[in-house]
Amino acid sequence: MATKKTDTRAGRFYTIEGIEFPSVTTILSAIGKPALIAWAANTERDLVLKVSGELYQDAPTEKMSTEAWITTMQTRLGKAKAHTRELAKAAEIGTQVHALVEWTLKAEMMKEVGPSPAISDKAMWAFSAWERWRKSVNLKPIFIESVVWSADYEYAGTMDLLAEVNGVVTVLDWKTGKAVYPEAFLQNVAYRHAIREMGHADPKQGIILRLPKVESDPEFQAVEVEEYEETLFKTFLSTKTVWEWIHKEEEKRAAKKALEVVTA
Repeated sequence: MATKKTDTRAGRFYTIEGIEFPSVTTILSAIGKPALIAWAANTERDLVLKVSGELYQDAPTEKMSTEAWITTMQTRLGKAKAHTRELAKAAEIGTQVHALVEWTLKAEMMKEVGPSPAISDKAMWAFSAWERWRKSVNLKPIFIESVVWSADYEYAGTMDLLAEVNGVVTVLDWKTGKAVYPEAFLQNVAYRHAIREMGHADPKQGIILRLPKVESDPEFQAVEVEEYEETLFKTFLSTKTVWEWIHKEEEKRAAKKALEVVTA
């Protein structure tokens, strides 16, 4: 079945048989991330202190005016926020790991693949941890990077892997962050429900595999989704309700703003 994936300002959407579904990750964006906010603030603070110190060393003998100091600081800091740049680097590592894992599994299943993806040293460190983990659980892939959806509950997403883990059919998600955050459990159960609804399999468990990116964090972390699945799925649907309300309100504001521009 043909599917189309579209990224918009409102998030990612999948079009399946002419019906547009929001992605699971877009729905979960409705959940606040206080740890991310604190990290972003600290990242910006660290950069400002670093640039300010460098500017102090480079400043001319004559005292700069406040305006000149601020202008120079703004130029050196750049337009892009420090945390935005760091997030982009982290996302690139995650993308590279996903690509190499996908390529490796498809090659082993004798599927048609191109050249092996080129990846950075940090991504290779994470991939090596993945290799150690998969050998320890007798991993047998079934579906790799497959689009799954629920027509009943109107959502879709790309599942990292459906596989047998020590003989148990499992939905797996790869994460390359510093921790496994609560929304990852909701993502996992949403995929599990979707693949059951589609009639492809009946996964008995979910596992989120956190992969390291630095040598000081050398090992993988396999986290089972242990909480009662029905409870987690209800929480996911509640989150979807919140996201739908936010999405509608944003559409109303955008329409009002467009009308004001036309009538101005």
